[in-house]
Amino acid sequence: MSHGTIEAWLRPPIEIWSALTAACCGLVALITPWALMMPPDLGLGTAALAFGFAGLRARQAWRVCRYQYGLTRYKATTIAPHKLPRIPGKLYLGEGFAWGQQHTQRRMDATRPQAQPYLVEGASIRATRAVLRTMGATPLKPIAAALALPRWWNPLSEPADLGGTPVLHGVEPNEDHVALGQKHRPGHLVVLGTTRVGKTRAMELFATQDIRDGKVVIVIDPKGDADLMLRVHAEAARAGRLDHLYLFHLGYPDISARYNGIGNFARITEVANRTTNPLPSSGNSAAFKEFAWRFTNLVAQAQVALGQVPTYNLLLRDITDIEPLFLRYATHVLRTEGPENWEILVEGVQTRIEKRQITVPRALQDRSDRLIALVHVLKDLQLPDPVLQGLATAVRYERSFFEKIVASLGPFLEKLTTGPVGKLISPDYFDATDIRPIFDWMQVIRQDGIVYVGLDALSDATVAAAVGNSMLADLVSVGGKLYKTGLDPHHPEGKIILPDVACHFDEVNEIAGPEFVPMVNKLGGSGFSITAYTQTIPDIEAKLGDAAKARQVLGNFNNIIMLRVKDPGTAEFFCNQLPEVDVQHLMVVTGVSDTDGSTETDFTSRNEDRLTTQRVPMVSPADMMALPQGQAFALLEGNRLFKLRFPLPDATNDRFIPPSLREVAVQMRAKYRTAEHWAAQTDWLKDMPVGLVAPLGFDTSDDDAGEAAVSTPARPPEGGAPPPSGRMPRSDRRAVQ
Repeated sequence: MSHGTIEAWLRPPIEIWSALTAACCGLVALITPWALMMPPDLGLGTAALAFGFAGLRARQAWRVCRYQYGLTRYKATTIAPHKLPRIPGKLYLGEGFAWGQQHTQRRMDATRPQAQPYLVEGASIRATRAVLRTMGATPLKPIAAALALPRWWNPLSEPADLGGTPVLHGVEPNEDHVALGQKHRPGHLVVLGTTRVGKTRAMELFATQDIRDGKVVIVIDPKGDADLMLRVHAEAARAGRLDHLYLFHLGYPDISARYNGIGNFARITEVANRTTNPLPSSGNSAAFKEFAWRFTNLVAQAQVALGQVPTYNLLLRDITDIEPLFLRYATHVLRTEGPENWEILVEGVQTRIEKRQITVPRALQDRSDRLIALVHVLKDLQLPDPVLQGLATAVRYERSFFEKIVASLGPFLEKLTTGPVGKLISPDYFDATDIRPIFDWMQVIRQDGIVYVGLDALSDATVAAAVGNSMLADLVSVGGKLYKTGLDPHHPEGKIILPDVACHFDEVNEIAGPEFVPMVNKLGGSGFSITAYTQTIPDIEAKLGDAAKARQVLGNFNNIIMLRVKDPGTAEFFCNQLPEVDVQHLMVVTGVSDTDGSTETDFTSRNEDRLTTQRVPMVSPADMMALPQGQAFALLEGNRLFKLRFPLPDATNDRFIPPSLREVAVQMRAKYRTAEHWAAQTDWLKDMPVGLVAPLGFDTSDDDAGEAAVSTPARPPEGGAPPPSGRMPRSDRRAVQ
C-alpha cells in the first residue's frame, strides 16, 4: 500500500492488475449484464462501482509510477524573468516543498540495495532513445524529434545532465512555490554553493524581483557576469526605472558611471580606513600599515580643511610629495589662527636661512627655504592644531626614510589611479568634458535607484578588492546615518523613515573585509536586506583572516540557501542546524530449527517482519554534495527546511537591452566565461534582430497580452503613466553616441 505504517513505493505497481480486473468486470456488467445474471439496471450500477474501484486503483498505481519516474529524471523549467510569480509580501525563491521526516525516510529507502532497480531507467527506454538518435540522420528526423520532445515528463527525451542525483528532489512528487517573507529579509540571506551550480542565476532571479518591486537595488559582482548585467538593465527598463540606473564596471570604463569611494563619509577617519584596509597587516607589515593609516588620515584632514573632496588621485599626489600640501595647509592655519604678523615672521626666518644664519637640520636640507621657515615659525608659535603638527612632523622626516615607510601605500594607490580606471574611482569633479555621472550611495537611496557594479576581479584582484571594500565601508557609513536620522532628518513629526534597500553581493569573499562584519550585524535596522553569495565558509575565513570572524558573519544570516558544496565543513555547518528524526526499517527474518527426532516433525521454520526505528540526521552532508545543479536546500524563517530548485531565466529576444550593452556582453562572455550555463540555457543574444532595438531607445510595448499584467512597472515615473519607451541610462548614452 502507498499509505500506512511504512510507505511502499519502491516496488512494482501491482495496483494496475486489480484496476484492469475491475475495469473488465465493469465492462462486462455494462455490456452483457445477462452474463452475470443481472438485470440491466443492476448491471449499470455494478459497472459504475467497478469502474470507480478501477479508477481508484489506477490512481494508486499512477502515484507509484510517477514517484519512481521522478527518482530517475531531473525536472528543469524555464521562465521569462518578467513572468515570475508575484506573491504578495514574499520573495519567490523557486519550486519545491517543505522537507520533513517522510522525505528523509524516502531518501533512506532509496539507498537500500533492493531499491536500486527503481532508480535507473529501463533498458527498453534506453534502447528506444538510441534508435531515435539514429533516426536523426534519416528522413524520419521530424518523427524522431517529435518523439524526443525535450520535456521532463517525456521518458524518451534526452535527460539533462545536471550532475548529482535526482532522488533528492524526486522524493516529493508534488511541488509548490517556495518563498521568503519580505519581513524576514532584513535578517539577511546567504547562498552557498561551489562554482557553476547556479549561484549567479539565483542572484539574477532575486534581483529581478527586487527591481520589479520598486526597491533600491545594489548588485556587486566581482567577476562581471554578462548575463547578470544585461538582466539588471533589462528589468530596470521594463520597470520604467532607467533614469535611476547606474552601471559601474571597472573593465569597461567607457560605459561606466563614476564613483568616489572615499569622498563620502560621516567621520574623516573613514577615508584612511577605506584607503589602507586592503594593505597587508600580518607580521612586520602591521607597523607599516599603521603608519600609512596615520599619514593618510593627516592628509585627508588637511584636504578637507582646504575645501577639497578626497580622492585616490589627490591622496597619491600629496603622499608622494607632501611639501605642497604642508605649505598650503600651514598658510591656511596661520591666516585663521596665527598672529597678524605671521608673514613678517616667516619672511624674516626665510631671509636668515638664505644668509646661512640658521643651521638647517639634516632632514630638511632637501626642502625649500619657505618650508623650513614655516617649520621654524610653527615650532615657536606652538599652534594647537594636531593636523598641522602631524604634517610638520612628517616633513621633518628624511625624504628617503619617509618613502620607505609609505612604500606599501604608494604602489597600491598607483594601481587604483593608473589608466582609465583611475578616472572612474577618482573622478574629477571639475572636468566639464566628462559627461559620465558621479553617484554616491545616499544619492542612489534617495532616488530609489539601481546600481550594478562589475569589479573585473579576474583582471586585477587588488583593485577590485579595494574598490569593493571601499563601497561596502561607504554603505556602512550611510547605513549608520539612516539608522539615526532616516531619509528625512527634518521630518515634522520626528518620524524616522527608512528606505527599502536590497543588496546582492556575488562572490562576497572577494570583497569582504573588516567593514563587512558591522554591515551584517547592524544594517538590518537601517532598512537594508543583504543577500550574499559565496562558495564555502573557508573562503570567507581566508579573506577575513580569522575563523571566529567568519562564524560571526555567518551567524548574522538568519536565512541560508545551500546549493551543492564540496567542502565538508560547509555542508556540516548547514546540517548541524537540523534535528535528527526517526526512520523505520523493515527487516525480514527467516529461520529454520531442526528437531531432536522424537516427533514426526523434522524441522520448524518461521518468517518474521521486524519493524525497527533509528535516529538519523534529517539531511546529511553527503546529500549536500550530491545536489544537482540549480537545486538547493534552504533554511528559512527560523529553521524551516525546504528543498527547492531554481527556474532557469529565459530571456529570448528581450527587447529592453540596448545594442551597446549587447556588444559589451559579447566581449565579457569571450573574456570571462564565468556564467554558470548549467542546463542548456538560452543565449540572451542569440537570434536577436537588431531592428528590435532603436539606437537611442527601446520598444517597451508589451510582448503579448499575457505579459501585460506582469510587465507593468512597480513604480511608474513621476507625472502619471509610464512613458511609451524607456530611456537609456546616462552611463550608456555616451557609449552609443
